[in-house]
Amino acid sequence: MNRIDNIRKKIAEGKLVKGFFLTMADPMVSEIAGYAGYDYVWIDAEHGPLDRQEIFHHIVAAQGSGCCAFVRVPVADPAAMKAILDMGPDGIIFPFVDNKEIAQRAVQACAYPDGEIHGVRGQGPIRAIKYGLEDEGAYLKTAYEKVFKIVQIESLEGYENLDAIMQVKGIDSIFIGAADLSRSIAGKGNDLDLNTIYNDICSRVRKNNLVLGAAIGATAEDAARVTAKGVQYVVFGQDARVLASGLKANLDALKDF
Repeated sequence: MNRIDNIRKKIAEGKLVKGFFLTMADPMVSEIAGYAGYDYVWIDAEHGPLDRQEIFHHIVAAQGSGCCAFVRVPVADPAAMKAILDMGPDGIIFPFVDNKEIAQRAVQACAYPDGEIHGVRGQGPIRAIKYGLEDEGAYLKTAYEKVFKIVQIESLEGYENLDAIMQVKGIDSIFIGAADLSRSIAGKGNDLDLNTIYNDICSRVRKNNLVLGAAIGATAEDAARVTAKGVQYVVFGQDARVLASGLKANLDALKDF
């Protein structure tokens, strides 16, 4: 059983899958998250300053410490994703999937041309086949299934096109990007309510048998709130903020000295 199958098994058993959000370059953060017991790390190449080499090191460190490595790419661009996929991540996160066409590009970027998805991924796995120590032919047959494909709904357009997006073959999960979604709703100057839309997304995703994910605060109350809506995996805590709050707490403990 590979790493992503362990996550799928945990979800099937009704257990909440927990992830940690990474923006800092040092792979020690990924390694610590794995040893601490997180199920996956969210390596952010959309907002974070990470380059390819740093992403690679995070993937290696996370997987070496027992957790999955999910990489959020800036856009569903096959050319930009080739190198990341060849590093052997366990999942790819696609931001701002606003319509069916973007969703199709996303899954096709993860698939080789000879499969039923009719993908556009170029052949050249490196770390994904343990640098040639594993059979490349065998890898090519299972590579697509080993990558957990997550699309984010982060805009009113994405919400309005949700049904069409969910019909794209190959998507594993819908992740609600509540922060950007709320800005998108507010920007339209209408009476739409984020909570109503959030609940509707949750209901429709679960009815379509796709895995549902969301970001939460690091509290039991937040976890209870989203799991009651059907959320099956979460990301909480961000490396720089956790470090900042920890450092501040240490200082505050000695503020009288």
